[in-house]
Order: sequence, then C-alpha cells, then structure tokens
Amino acid sequence: MNKELEEQIQDERKIFDNVMDIIRAGLCLLDENLRIIWANNNLRDWLDLKESPVGKHCHDIYHCSEVETDNCPAVQAFKGKEDHIIETWVTTKAKKRMCIQHVAIPITNKKGVIDNVLLLTGDVTESEKLMHRLLLLQQFGEITQGTLHLDKLIHLILTCITASYSFGFNRAMLFLINKEHNVLNGKLAVGPSSSEEATQIWKEMSSKHNSLADIIDKLDYSHNIDTPLNTMIKLMAYSLSDTREVVVSCAKGKKPIIIKNADNDTRVTEDFRKVLGVNEFVCVPLIAKNEPTGVIVADNAYTREPISEDRVNTLTMFANQAALAIENAETYKRLEDKINQLTETQQRLIRSEKLAAIGSMSSYIAHEIRNPLVTIGGFAKFLSSFDFTDSKIKTNIDIIIEEVKRLEKILNNITDFSRPSTPEKVNVQICEIIENTCILMENYLQEKHINLHKDFESDIPQIFVDPIQMKQVFLNILMNAVESMPDGGDLDVKIKSANESIEIDVIDNGKGIPQESLQNIFYPFFTTKPNGTGVGLAVSLKIIEDHGGNIDVKSKYGKGTTISLTLPIKY
Repeated sequence: MNKELEEQIQDERKIFDNVMDIIRAGLCLLDENLRIIWANNNLRDWLDLKESPVGKHCHDIYHCSEVETDNCPAVQAFKGKEDHIIETWVTTKAKKRMCIQHVAIPITNKKGVIDNVLLLTGDVTESEKLMHRLLLLQQFGEITQGTLHLDKLIHLILTCITASYSFGFNRAMLFLINKEHNVLNGKLAVGPSSSEEATQIWKEMSSKHNSLADIIDKLDYSHNIDTPLNTMIKLMAYSLSDTREVVVSCAKGKKPIIIKNADNDTRVTEDFRKVLGVNEFVCVPLIAKNEPTGVIVADNAYTREPISEDRVNTLTMFANQAALAIENAETYKRLEDKINQLTETQQRLIRSEKLAAIGSMSSYIAHEIRNPLVTIGGFAKFLSSFDFTDSKIKTNIDIIIEEVKRLEKILNNITDFSRPSTPEKVNVQICEIIENTCILMENYLQEKHINLHKDFESDIPQIFVDPIQMKQVFLNILMNAVESMPDGGDLDVKIKSANESIEIDVIDNGKGIPQESLQNIFYPFFTTKPNGTGVGLAVSLKIIEDHGGNIDVKSKYGKGTTISLTLPIKY
C-alpha cells in the first residue's frame, strides 16, 4: 500500500512539474534562509543554469543586487508584504536577451506562519522593450536637436537601434543618398563582430537600464570604427538606378522591406547577401519631407530572433525622426562648409589686398632708394681703387661696399615681391624639380652639416605648374630649414599623392618657431632671423596659392618645424 501511494505521489509530482513547465514562467520555492528547495525547468533555461539550483542561495542564481535588502521581493514577502516587484536583464540558455520580472508570493502553513516564498519569474521582454521604444520615440527628437555632428548622430542612431533595452537588434547599418553622384553610400555599421563579442556585450549590459540621455553621455564614438563589418559597409555603394539591390528598392519605394529568406529572395543580390551573412533582415527607409535620404538595415545575426511586424513599425517611426535629424545635421554641415569657404576666401582677399598695397609701396621705396644707392656704391668702388696710408679708411670703404651689396640684395627681393611674374605653367614631374633643387644645395648642405633624407612615393603624376617659380619656393623653404639648424641636423623631404593632390613635407629638427610668431610668418617683411628680409615665405605662399595649393606650418619651439605644401594634380 505504501509503495502504491509512493508511486501515486511520484506520478502526481511529474504531472505537477509538467504543468509548472507549461506555464510561461520561471518558478522556485524559497525557505526562510532564501535557499531554493524547488525550481521548474523554465527557470533553469532562462537563467542558463548548468546544474540544479536546489539547495543554493537565491543570490547565487539570480545575481541581483537587491539580495537581503528592503528592495528584495523575497525578503518583503517573508515580512508579509506583497506585490514587491523587481526587473533584471539576463541571457538565456538559447543566448537570447530577456527581461525578467520577479514577483514574490508568501506561502503560509496551517497556523498562518509564512514558511516559504514562491518566486514567480515572468518574461516581460517585449513589454519592456516596447516601453523603451515608445520612450525613445518621445525623447529622440528633443535630445538630438542639438546633435549637429553628422558622424556622431549616425553613431547614436545605430546605437539606439542595437541597444538591448530599446529595439534590441544585433546589428544595424546606415546608408545615405549622395544626390550629386546619384548613389547610395554605406556610412556606418554598429554591432558585434562575432557571437563571442555579442555575448560579452550582453553580459556587461545585463543589469543596465539606460535612458537615451545616458546613451549620449556614455557613447564611445570610436567604437566599431575599425571593425570588419563597418569597413565592408563603408565600401558599399549602389547606383540609385539599380533597383535589383534591396536597399535601393527600399529607398525608392519609401517603404520598409522585411527579408525572411535571403537565400531564395530575388530582391537580394548574392553580393549583398554575402556581405551581411544572414538570411533574415529588415530595410527601413529614411524619409525627410517626403524624400528618401537613406536606408537603415538591421538584423539579428547572432540571436536569430525573428523580426516581427510590430518591431518594424516602431523602427519605421524612429527612422522618420532620425531622417529629420540627419537632414538638419547635413544642412548644418553644408552651411559650415560654405562659411569656412567664405572665411578662407575673405582672408585670401584681405591678404591679397594687403600684399598689393605693400607691393606698391615697396616698389616706390625700392625705386627711390636704388638711385642714391647706386651713386654711393659707385663712389665707394671708385675710392677703393686708391691707396690710402690710413688703413682704417680702406676698411671703412670696404664696409660701405659690402653694405651697399646687402641693400641691393634686399631691394631685389622687394622688387621680386612687388612685381611677381605671371606663372608660365607646363606639365612637369614635381619630384624632378625638388631633386634638382636638392642637387643645387648639395654642397651648401654638406658645409652646414645637414643630413638630407628623401622619401618620394613612386608613380607621382605630372602636374601643371611653373617650374621656375616652384624651384624658387623649394629653395626658400629648404634655405629656411637649413638656417634653423646652425649646428647641423636632419632634413627630411617627403612627397606623396593623395585625394587628387600632391603633398610635399619638408621636416627639420631645428630651433622651431615660437607660437606667438607662427601666425605671422607669411606676412611680408616679418622675420625672426637677424639678417632676414621676411619676403621668402610671403612670396612662396603667393606662388603656391596662384597654383591652387596651400601651405601649412606646424612647429614646436626647440624641436623643429614641418612645412606641408599641397598642390592639386589638376588645376
């Protein structure tokens, strides 16, 4: 009889366990020491438990920070208080991110004393995510109103889409339309690069419930920049006339597209499928003022969680707000670029007017000084042909002749500055001009103990310049570099091509230029050298600007100077 009763109890226990497992909740029974005396299978799966939790403290299972505090629902239940609820995020046995809610229910004996507490754990992931998505939609427009840096804004948008507490997609990519070239360009991708990285990220965020403001404050804009996915996405570009591509169809159709089976969907090309490496994803258009501006692509590459219509609908609403924010940022960037162009043009115009005025004045002064100077020099040379008994007279005459020569040299520099010649441009190899200039200075460099290092990139294209004026520029800059190293040193000359231009760097490890002088070095007649005229760099800048280029100077006092020249390949 006892055996039959025991079998009946076992059968009833199995039925009870099956019923408890069918219920979409995790259940466990706690004793007064908060140790688990029973748990159903749902709880084991949800918390990814490797062994039975029976006999363990609840803190060892739930890993919550509320254990044995007034916020702990189990502690409150043992005190006779009900309806105390807490929530936390976990990663399940199936590697799924889940928001679970704990409700503690006191269980009393026949005497009304609370012996145990039933801890009911419910899956509230969807309702929690929906709340965050709606909150995100409410806050996004207001918070991003002042975010006008386009790259940061795009990073923020994709982070919101991949944040587990909002839309919760594993990865998100953003494409923007380039109207000038009529193409859809990949801009940025955010998301883990592997399942291991995904698990680590979710583990770190398992107990975090951040607001949108927190995302903005804590967002690391350098993250994801060099990932393989981001690199691939940035290389992707599709013609807007190529409707075979699903992202182009999404942009032109201005409607979201959910791809459930990419392998067999004719809307997905093989190349696009290979880049994404997933069978299910969603494309959502970015629409601003009823015009498509780009596309967001999102997937669940690691959790393989199906993409629901409800999530796509809220993502579409979010994309509409994101598109307006992007349009504002692009408009701001265009205005900023125009203002910078106008400022640069204004500065060049002011500098040209100053140079013209100084040039006219210099020409007049040079003319007025040259005539008496020639007379003085002539008389001094005439007197030097006589023999004087007083050697001091002979010395003074020689000094006069040398000073006249120095003044004539200064006048020649002023004349060159005041009447610059018109460039006579031809197609030349800039490396040859610099090489010839270095050969011309070879003996001078040896005399000054300067070690010259040349690094010329191969296949530098020819450019349309005046070779004589270019040689003058290089001589001026190289001479300045040598004069900054009175005790000898290293002089590097580097040439490379980049972005439709040729970049030339002249680097010395000389005395450097004080910061207070750096902004004035291109002004005529400004010099820091005892015997300098302050004309060389002013003339060099004008020549380079006449060729559509520019000069940039970086210097650290006591460590050296780098002068960078940029010349367009086509001008």
